[in-house]
Amino acid sequence: MSPKRIVVSTSGVPKMIKKMADDEVKFNLAVSLHSAIDEVRTSIMPFNETFPLKDLQEALEYWYEKTKKAITYEYIVWKGINDSIKDIEALVTFCKYVPCKVNIIEYNPIDDGAFQQASSQAIEDYIRILERNNIVVNVRRSRGKDIDAACGQLANKS
Repeated sequence: MSPKRIVVSTSGVPKMIKKMADDEVKFNLAVSLHSAIDEVRTSIMPFNETFPLKDLQEALEYWYEKTKKAITYEYIVWKGINDSIKDIEALVTFCKYVPCKVNIIEYNPIDDGAFQQASSQAIEDYIRILERNNIVVNVRRSRGKDIDAACGQLANKS
């Protein structure tokens, strides 16, 4: 039986991660990261202003020291938000603090809003540069988007 996994993406993150490590939990940790640049991450996830990346990094280092379990970073790439080489390089740097893997999640646009799917070239750049730096990367491709039935799309149909 594979270990359970918890995704932490709300406020209080650093303290919660340390407490789980102290409690010797038996699951793996996945963190919704989406950017390794504070300003970008704050624009996507406003609580980052209260709990910046340096605090998250410290908590993840503590987690790994206590549990010896690698971290999984969940990472959506959006066009014009976090799809540049600078964003990829920042992620590579962040990944070097503790053993980890990165799940790149394909975004499903639901309208013409600020969040749009990144180009396939941007996704390929992430894969190439992460792999070149010996970071395990998986791409979660969405199914059903050809009929507007991918995650989040059906809820917005009228």
